[in-house]
Amino acid sequence: MVVADSRRAWREHGKTWLWSVAAALLLAAAVLVVADALRMLHLMTDQVGTATQHLSSLDSMDRKLDGIGAMQKRLDGVDAHLGQMQATLALTNAKLDATNRRLDTAIGKLSSTERKLGDMDGQLKGMSGEMRGVGSSLAAMRGDIHTMVHKIDGSFLFRGVK
Repeated sequence: MVVADSRRAWREHGKTWLWSVAAALLLAAAVLVVADALRMLHLMTDQVGTATQHLSSLDSMDRKLDGIGAMQKRLDGVDAHLGQMQATLALTNAKLDATNRRLDTAIGKLSSTERKLGDMDGQLKGMSGEMRGVGSSLAAMRGDIHTMVHKIDGSFLFRGVK
């Protein structure tokens, strides 16, 4: 019985040791799981911090995007004003086209007048030359005319006519 008791004690001791090793392994596994969980929590905390920074930068972008709505309204007003200006400029352009056509007609008439004036200038130059010739002929005849006037004054036919 002593042998049986010692075997039983040895079995009990072996079971206790086996349970101790299993408990140590389980404890080591639990420590590793907890350490891994803490490491993951630390990484997640870092990621949450980074996400928070990105969200804060997105907040400023959101405020800027909110400002775009007001800017869009102003741009719509400017667009409407530009539409009115375009209509006004189209009307002005039509008026300028009509004025341009009238000026082209006037330029045509002025060109015709210029040609006629050029012709008249040539005629006047010709007449001027003729007048100089007449002037020289009259100058040459002056002495003869003077002589004739004296003769007429002395003539008995014209004495009573004056």
